[in-house]
Amino acid sequence: MTTINDRLYSTLTPQQRVVAMFAALARRDEAECTRLGDTAPVYSYRAHDLEFRRLLNCTERMALHTALLIEPEVIRYVAHLGMLVHLTSGDDCDPEQAEQIIARIEEISASIKSYWLAYSDTCAGIGIDPDELLRGVGAELSDHARILTRKDAEPNAELLASASNLMRQLAGR
Repeated sequence: MTTINDRLYSTLTPQQRVVAMFAALARRDEAECTRLGDTAPVYSYRAHDLEFRRLLNCTERMALHTALLIEPEVIRYVAHLGMLVHLTSGDDCDPEQAEQIIARIEEISASIKSYWLAYSDTCAGIGIDPDELLRGVGAELSDHARILTRKDAEPNAELLASASNLMRQLAGR
């Protein structure tokens, strides 16, 4: 099989080298793969501490996910409160419907508490204040969310376990 001479290998752009590498891989040409890899330019880089950058990016992602998980729940909580007020303000209040809405409000409170505990516990494991981290990434929770994260609600155990696992993964732990 004819091969490209060394001079041509040195002129390949990264994209051309990748295209050639996958073509060689597809035809199972190990010699060509080795040659493409071995003739790739070698550079020395200076960079900030990779672990610092990794942890910085991971904790930022975790904070943003937390805000994205909690705020929609807060909206649903407020909407259900509105439905409950509307339902109970008339003369023909259906107690069964009211109980269903109250149960849903409690479920939403449990979800909010679960997400917050998962996030704040993961932050504690890293040594970061959870509120400070949120402010630091520009994702401060709404006033309603703040109140609901502090509300004395029993977290949903299954959701708490799942959210804790997610937060640990997002934090790179």
